[in-house]
Amino acid sequence: MNAKMWPMAVAIALVSCPVLAQESVRDLRGAGQFGAFLTPSQLDRWVFDGEKGETIIAHVVSREFDPILELVKTGAKDDDKVLLEVDDPGNESRFMIRLPEKGQYKIRIHAFKYQGGGNYNLTVQRFQAKELAVGKPLLGNFDREGKSYLYFQGVKDQILIPQLKGTSSGAWKILDFKGRPMMDWAGTVQIEDGGEGCLVVSGQPDQRYDLLLREGRQLTLPVGKEFASSLQQGELDVVSFQGKPGEFRVLEVEKKGDLVTRLKYAPLEKKSEQRIARSGDRPEIEFLPVASRGNRLRYAAILGREGRYQLQLLAETPASYTLTARDPSVPMEFGKEVEGSLPVGGATFYSFKAAPGQLFQANLGSQKFIPVLRLYDAHGSLVGMSGNDGDGEGHITHMVVNEGMYRLQVSSLGDGGGGDFHLALKETKLKELQLDVRGQNTLQPGAMDFWTFAGKEGQTVFLSVRSTSFEPVVSLRSPDGVQLVAENKGSATTGSLLALKLPKTGRYTVWISSSRGAGKYTVRLIDGD
Repeated sequence: MNAKMWPMAVAIALVSCPVLAQESVRDLRGAGQFGAFLTPSQLDRWVFDGEKGETIIAHVVSREFDPILELVKTGAKDDDKVLLEVDDPGNESRFMIRLPEKGQYKIRIHAFKYQGGGNYNLTVQRFQAKELAVGKPLLGNFDREGKSYLYFQGVKDQILIPQLKGTSSGAWKILDFKGRPMMDWAGTVQIEDGGEGCLVVSGQPDQRYDLLLREGRQLTLPVGKEFASSLQQGELDVVSFQGKPGEFRVLEVEKKGDLVTRLKYAPLEKKSEQRIARSGDRPEIEFLPVASRGNRLRYAAILGREGRYQLQLLAETPASYTLTARDPSVPMEFGKEVEGSLPVGGATFYSFKAAPGQLFQANLGSQKFIPVLRLYDAHGSLVGMSGNDGDGEGHITHMVVNEGMYRLQVSSLGDGGGGDFHLALKETKLKELQLDVRGQNTLQPGAMDFWTFAGKEGQTVFLSVRSTSFEPVVSLRSPDGVQLVAENKGSATTGSLLALKLPKTGRYTVWISSSRGAGKYTVRLIDGD
């Protein structure tokens, strides 16, 4: 078979279509997508003539068996030399390789351990690529199909930025070492696994273009110090720092020129398998709302993983910047009141520790701006926020469910104001509920009421809540804040009744609210033993 050049890669959607069983040896006449049937326990061979340096991308997928993909060089007297053997996870396998010499090659397909068979689809791309050195300009030409193929040596954790002239700035894609397209952010691509990659550029047929493949500059953020840098248009700074779950960071960038930025979790080693996220898992980063205006960019984030984080800064014009990163939280205690001053358009943070079963109130007041008060738990989740009635006050009442470090954020409505303020944090003592003693109180419209009692492991209790004014909604939480039982079908006629065998010794919390109405009620704890 005469050697042929295939300058254009062909990408066709993979659609499995049943076909009749075929011979195990087939001629591969160029690039394309091919459907076939693998006879169980057999080996399929796709034969082609290849040129030295020609890039071959092969991808096999099947819904009926686990495919193994091989590439062999045909030798004398059928003495085949195996160049690649690929068994990717799942129902597919793929490879990308530049052929070492001219000659006959075979793509071989069989089932894992030769057990199984069925329909499969094979997609093959073939092209000649030129060498591209990272950081060195290149003058290239598009072929008759408007494509240009280049190969480069990628280094793990490298971030690359292709810059093009003579065609659209976004008319490119980067393929990883297995020929898979890589996702990009703002025209940059992070190399997750080292090896030979490909850059495919599109443009007008037979026209020239200029290309520079830049590499992002890797920097380390000094702890507690200001950091300054400058960038030319198209350059990227990657500023890294270490973090732990629950740590709080505010990053501020004072800049001249136009920058595109992002803050991300970027571990040096990624797990081979990502488990399914479960309820209660920390997010990698929880961003808190802070304003960025003019020449100042801000990120406020509670970190959710241990390891490396990165602030990436890409220059759209020549730019310079100064970066600071710190935890600006001011420690605060229950029963204390603090005076502060809010920078115009800024935010101030206060931190305190709290435990399950604590009920507290935070009150913010100012005559200079309309205050907005937010409360975050240790994971960075927003668990409370004041209204914006415009009366110069902000209030939050919160019952603690999860132990940890909590944060209050002081800001102004619309992030447009600033000035002096006062903030008070007060713990409210819960009403004590005694066995076989009826408690009474009044539930305000839209409010939540709380009671507490001491329980012992294995103790059985009944909890009764009655009201002629509203329909009670009642729940009971354990000493560590876990909701054990709830009842929301109470009525003004029957009230609400719960029964539970207590799982541990400690203080339990009763939450009482209303699905309709408000007013007086009675609550009673009955010993069921």
